[in-house]
Amino acid sequence: MRSAIDPKLASNLVVISGIPAGDTGTGRFVAHLQARMAEIVGNRIRLFSRPERPALWQIRLWLRNKAYKFAASEIIRYGFLLSRFWWGVSLVLLKRGRRLVLLHPQNVGYRLALRLLESRKEPPLIYLLDSSFFCLVSYNHLRDETGPCLRCLEFGYDQIAKNGCEPFPKPDPAATEFAPSLEELVKTGRVKVAAQNLRQAELAQRQFGLPSCPPVIGLWTQDWDEVFSCDADLTLDEAPAEYSWDVLFHGHCLDAKGAKWTAHVATQCPELRFMFPFPRPDWFEAPANCSFVPCTWESGLRDELGRSRFVAVPSLWSAPIEGALVKSIACARAVVVVSNPTSYCDELPDGLVLKLSATPEAASAELRHAVENDWHPDADIKVDWLAGFAKNKPSFVPRLLDAALAAPAERLA
Repeated sequence: MRSAIDPKLASNLVVISGIPAGDTGTGRFVAHLQARMAEIVGNRIRLFSRPERPALWQIRLWLRNKAYKFAASEIIRYGFLLSRFWWGVSLVLLKRGRRLVLLHPQNVGYRLALRLLESRKEPPLIYLLDSSFFCLVSYNHLRDETGPCLRCLEFGYDQIAKNGCEPFPKPDPAATEFAPSLEELVKTGRVKVAAQNLRQAELAQRQFGLPSCPPVIGLWTQDWDEVFSCDADLTLDEAPAEYSWDVLFHGHCLDAKGAKWTAHVATQCPELRFMFPFPRPDWFEAPANCSFVPCTWESGLRDELGRSRFVAVPSLWSAPIEGALVKSIACARAVVVVSNPTSYCDELPDGLVLKLSATPEAASAELRHAVENDWHPDADIKVDWLAGFAKNKPSFVPRLLDAALAAPAERLA
């Protein structure tokens, strides 16, 4: 499928990403973006990604075992990919007229990200993947709270020091400069933004003082192709004869993703069986009814979803469209989330997922009630939502490119 995008404009567009194509959530998005751009405009648009640094423990293990060939090969591979990334960055910096799409500035490096944005003759586009446009820690959530943190957005950046926030996913001395600088660039029309979903767009509108919401263009990732394929059974499954788990937590071991929150709910529901798909860290407190079974989507997690009464995706930050949520809705019998007015789950129709209260005590009572009444999503609502969401696949990348190549709103008037 080819788009009506002007080939000349497309040839002048470069995508710089802080995360390469790979098996992470963002990596799968980058993989889809790369493949679809090639399908739409051939090889006219260049994408340069900062490669993931080799794991130091792996290099040390190879050296200890005298597997010098493997160690050297990995170091050379990383050096080649890093050189290619810096070559791409140089292409952008040396030609101010090149149009730019910036993805995941945290891993690009905040200082470099700002330099790239500030150097453009035409306003570049930053596609919002998380909350880094107003939050130092990317996932706007404070430890031991049960909802998103909007303090910097509402009260200013002095909240960073007051709450002891640290840059995430990695330390960066320029982290505190990024959100204020980006705010100024967007307010003055020098940078454009595009959002995944409406709630994220509303936060961006508040942060940047925009007269209207920025474009909402959705999201698609490579692994969703198989989940939403013609051969996939996306109908409401019948309940198994016996559930392996009452609640399966689908996410990483992060406070913002609701891992500790789920363990607190488990403490209130000792009669229910909870499963977490990661090894239990020493610091992670969990009651005896919690099992830790390390697995990925490809190595058994999908099968476990089918054997679970409920799958929990209880993100406590202003989460946009999360892969864990999308795949759980598509493949699990029933999904529970935390009611959150700033996250994508707030946009989901009633009857598709079960929205629990933010406090573990209230949520545990609601969960027990759902188990007793065998809650499950409305079949018609689920089928309609899945069909509607699948339309993102052909339209997402064209919308992203259109947003990147369009003139700023004030120039369109």
